Amino acid sequence: MPDAAVAVEPVVAERRPGRPRDTALETTVLSATVELLLERDTRDVTISAITERSGVSRAALYRRWSSREELLAAALDSVRSSIGLKRGSTTLETILASYEEAAIDVDGTVGALVKKRIAMGLENDDLRALSWNRHVSRRREPIAEEIRRGISSGELAPDVDVEAMIDLINGLYYYQFVVRPRGTDAPSVEASRNRVRNAVTLVWEGALLR
Repeated sequence: MPDAAVAVEPVVAERRPGRPRDTALETTVLSATVELLLERDTRDVTISAITERSGVSRAALYRRWSSREELLAAALDSVRSSIGLKRGSTTLETILASYEEAAIDVDGTVGALVKKRIAMGLENDDLRALSWNRHVSRRREPIAEEIRRGISSGELAPDVDVEAMIDLINGLYYYQFVVRPRGTDAPSVEASRNRVRNAVTLVWEGALLR
């Protein structure tokens, strides 16, 4: 999930064996696709529109991405970064601090694309699967590793379901920052922050070693 402002690194499609990666082409196409996603209804973000905006031929585009869904999944993820862990005194504090910093990034362009990805994924199973398998799932690993560290240290119960715990935490952040309207004034921002901290703490308390 939200996934402080961090350096944006374009995410590119998987490299096919034996084919040199043309990073300039990938950056150009992904940037053009992001622009179109922000400007238009998603149904109008076609391969023809992308080739016209990017100046990259259809043949060159399909040599890099095998389908429109594969390209859209890469574009939707291209402005996201992995959650960087900010080590705290406990596993809980580490995860809270890391999520809170990443949550700041879910505004403006990133926030708009996160919402687009959710809406488009609900309508397109192939796009949802590609987004998950190639992009979203990889950002979970730092948090999964931190939870496993908490289990190894004895802070968390040994039978904690790591994937389920991440789903619960991510769900809290998605609901707070994507679904629920939030104010931009300081008291509203602080209230949102406290709601999420309290909810995550409730989840965490259920996983503590007794």
